[in-house]
Amino acid sequence: MAQPNPPPRILETAPKPYNGKGDTAIAFWNALKNYFTVNATTFDTNTKKVSSALTYFKQGIQAGDWASDHITTILAGNLVNYGTWDDFRDAFKAQFIPPETQNEAIQNIHNTPQRNQEFGEWYQEWSRYARRANVDEATKMYAFHRALDTALHNKLLQLSPMPTTLARLVEKAREFNRNWCTFAGPTRGFQRRNPRIWEISEEESEINAFPRPSPFGQNRGQGCGRGCGCGRLTPEERKRHIDNHLCLYCGIARHIAANCTALPNT
Repeated sequence: MAQPNPPPRILETAPKPYNGKGDTAIAFWNALKNYFTVNATTFDTNTKKVSSALTYFKQGIQAGDWASDHITTILAGNLVNYGTWDDFRDAFKAQFIPPETQNEAIQNIHNTPQRNQEFGEWYQEWSRYARRANVDEATKMYAFHRALDTALHNKLLQLSPMPTTLARLVEKAREFNRNWCTFAGPTRGFQRRNPRIWEISEEESEINAFPRPSPFGQNRGQGCGRGCGCGRLTPEERKRHIDNHLCLYCGIARHIAANCTALPNT
C-alpha cells in the first residue's frame, strides 16, 4: 500500500498578529502576502488563504474584533463562503489603510526631488512612497524621471531604446551614478545640479589635476594659493569655471581645456 505524501513543509515565519494601526497596515499586508506566496502549495485556495489570514489579527483590540466579526458573518451563512482573496484584500484596505496614506504617497513620488542627496539614500525614501502609491508603472516612471537630479535625468534621456519598466530605469540610473562616482570621486556623484558634467572630457580632468605653467601666471584666479603661477584651480574656482562654461585652463568661455589653444605644444 502506497504511503501518503507528507504535507508540504511551511516556509518562512508567519506574520506577527496585526495590531490594527494604520502606519503598519501595509507592512503587515505585504508580510502576509509574501507568506502565502512562498507557501503556495499549502495555501492554494481562496478559502485557505482568507481563513488563515483572519487568524493573524491581535485579539482584544479593534483589529481582532474586525476579524472576529468577519468570521461570524461568513459562518452565519447557509453555505460557508470566505470569498475571494481580492475581496478580502479590498475589505482589509478599506478598514485599516487610511485613505490619506495613498494620497500622500502619490504626492510624495512627485514632490520628493533628489537634489543634493546621494542617489541610494534618496531612492530608498522615494521607492517607499512608490510602493504605497499604488499607481501604474508609467506614472511611477514619469515621477522618477522628474524627481532625479537634472544631470542624471538628462543622461537617461539619451538612452536608446528607453527603458520600458521602472526596474530597468532605476538600474540604468544606478549605473550612470556609479560610473560618475568612479571617475569624479566617491562624494560627488550627481549631487551637483549641472547638466554639463557629462561634457567634461578625460583630457579636461587631467589638465586640471596636475600643475602646469599658466600663460596667465597669477592672473589665472588663485591657483594653488602659493603664488607660484602653477595654474592649479582650487575646488571653488573649478566649480565656478564649470558652472559658467569656462575653460579649465585659460578661463575663457566657449571651449574646453582639451581644445585650448593656450596649452603648450598646441
